[in-house]
Amino acid sequence: MKNLILILLLSFSLTVSAQKKCVTTIVERVGDYKVKVIKKNTCGDQTVIKIQTYLKKDWQALQKKRKQRIKKRKNEK
Repeated sequence: MKNLILILLLSFSLTVSAQKKCVTTIVERVGDYKVKVIKKNTCGDQTVIKIQTYLKKDWQALQKKRKQRIKKRKNEK
């Protein structure tokens, strides 16, 4: 019984630690037609910050593709 409880606690702690998100994305509007995207990666030894600017239309197209990929993966499972 003690071993069973120990195994359950270990598996729970592993799943909680595995769900830590390393990459955060911040989207800011720059004017009427541009978007600034800041990606901060905190995994590993160093923090990596990547800043990109997109036209608003291009950013919306990327988001649409991303949503379609996610939807397609969910339908395959």
